[in-house]
Amino acid sequence: MDENEKYRDLFFEETDEHLENLNDGVLTLESNPESEETIDSIFRSAHTLKGMAATMGYETMAKLTHKMENVFQYFKNKTIEVNSDSISLIFDCLDALAEIVENLRDEEAIDSSEISHLIQRLEEIEASESKEVEESIEIIEKINFPIEFLSEEDINLINQLKDTSFNAYCVSIRLDKECSLKGPRVFLIMDRVNELGEVSYSFPDTETLEQGEFGQDFHFILISENTIEEIRDNILSNSDIENLLVLNAEECLNDSSIEKVIMEKNENPDVKEIEVLQSKIKKVTKHEQQTIKVDLEKLDTFMNLVSELVVYRTRLENITLTDNKNEIKEPLTEVARITSELQDLVLKIRMQQVSVVMNRFPRVIRDLSRDLNKEMTLIIEGEDTELDRTVVSELSEPLIHLIRNSADHGIESPERRIELGKSTVGEIKITAFQQGNRVIITVSDDGKGLNPTLIKKSAEEKGIITDGLSEKEILHLIFHPGFSTAKKITNVSGRGVGMDVVHSKISELGGTIDLQSTVDVGSTFTINLPLTLSIIQSLMVKVSGELFALPQGAIEKVVEVSESDIKQVHMQEVYMYQHTAIPVIRLDKVLGLNNKDSDFKEKPHLILVLLGKKYYALMVDELVGQQEIVIKKLGRELRHLKKYLGATILGNGDIAMILDTNVICSEDSVTSL
Repeated sequence: MDENEKYRDLFFEETDEHLENLNDGVLTLESNPESEETIDSIFRSAHTLKGMAATMGYETMAKLTHKMENVFQYFKNKTIEVNSDSISLIFDCLDALAEIVENLRDEEAIDSSEISHLIQRLEEIEASESKEVEESIEIIEKINFPIEFLSEEDINLINQLKDTSFNAYCVSIRLDKECSLKGPRVFLIMDRVNELGEVSYSFPDTETLEQGEFGQDFHFILISENTIEEIRDNILSNSDIENLLVLNAEECLNDSSIEKVIMEKNENPDVKEIEVLQSKIKKVTKHEQQTIKVDLEKLDTFMNLVSELVVYRTRLENITLTDNKNEIKEPLTEVARITSELQDLVLKIRMQQVSVVMNRFPRVIRDLSRDLNKEMTLIIEGEDTELDRTVVSELSEPLIHLIRNSADHGIESPERRIELGKSTVGEIKITAFQQGNRVIITVSDDGKGLNPTLIKKSAEEKGIITDGLSEKEILHLIFHPGFSTAKKITNVSGRGVGMDVVHSKISELGGTIDLQSTVDVGSTFTINLPLTLSIIQSLMVKVSGELFALPQGAIEKVVEVSESDIKQVHMQEVYMYQHTAIPVIRLDKVLGLNNKDSDFKEKPHLILVLLGKKYYALMVDELVGQQEIVIKKLGRELRHLKKYLGATILGNGDIAMILDTNVICSEDSVTSL
């Protein structure tokens, strides 16, 4: 296997981070063009990306980032003005880089024509300037080769090469202070150096370099037929290099210094001090490494093992209750405690801040402002709120749909906003906060809001019955598949797919979405999500003799009813709750089960669930009890069963299906409206 293959994952991981930093940095630069700190930051990221791409052999990516780096240098020298056009070009390049990275991940071909066009646009900027771009690598601080650590054998070898075609070079490299994973970085550098010749000596030693347990500098002797310029070019194609020194070994050594080094090597107190210092550096480095990056597959495996532990803990508890085996109660209590702690730990490990998704949105708003000719600002609050990483990774699509709809349909033109007495700058606000075992995310705008009259008219044109619907229920029709009130289809929105996609995706994540809107004031979408999708508290119920699990997150109340409590209104069974008629959903009929006893139990139970601001009553035959369950996804053959979140293995070994209240109530809501 190719050596570079070993570091593909590292390359992609670091590339994603640098692309995110560049997007954030360029966005900041547009609003603050005079910030030298921002320019330095994006320059370093571009330089690092260029080096990483060249090291991995991705020449197209390296060339594009090199041209971007040159433009950043012009920004730095103030020979090019930072304006909207130049920033837009850089953003186009960043989008292209992101696409290149995805193609490399999937091992797909790269569209070189688009890249060539971007490089041409960047070169046009370069051609318009007469000043040359300064060297990417500057000598920041003098760096010397430590000849005092050379052995007599090393020095003799250098002298023996004088009469051959080979040359010995003393090479000293200083890594950037911010360089992460120094060991792999050194490996990539040395891997390329070995293409030019043979490394006969290194300081620190190879093991120390591989472990990354050194400061910034490392040194080696290279035996090669190449020139100093060729060696410099080879090394500088790598990333994270702050300083480089390549000298012919004859310049480092002479006859008098050789003898002096050999005699003083063992008695030089400075050498001993350096050795002590090196050992201290190793210790300090080890203490500083307090965080690690874990492969997601390993984390998922850990989660699955803990989930199985929870299942077997429940089975043991059931056996103890059944057989009354007192002798195992105490150890079982300890097993239960440890399992619970492990469960809490793995859930915390899986948590990820929603900022991972939200950090992309300022760029989205910036691009939408230009495309739509509208002035808009984005406010983000609570970006440090944490969710299960599985949920976070799926949030981007629905949130971007909401933002795009707010920008396109919500925020008015500057002229219209002036007529309404509003600021010309429209505001879109995203907030996130934790509420119990749920996370609430809101997306709001101060735009024109949703007009119930227009929505009702559009719904009726599509054959949707709206008689008897409340204003709130009419607003929720925008989540109906294919529904749109847009008079004109744009590249941004208006094709009637966005809001349906949002509703479906949020439902898949076990969440709900609610909507509040006032004409000429604005709209607010409220998303309610579970903290985790792996282990949940549930209410076990029986329907037609079958056992099912209902997630407790959406359950508001459980009531025992009689037949007289159920009323018939407009062909829909309803139950009066808090002076409101809420639709009754018979689970036996919805799930296609045959209730052998009768159509109506003497004392059935209604499970009142709250989805958004609307209540539904799920009718079940019997309550079994509360239980913590592990969600197992359905296999490919059963994925078409949309009314189920998954399945779970109970303590006695039985399998119970987990009902998806969002889907069940949404499907029934068509008849209940």
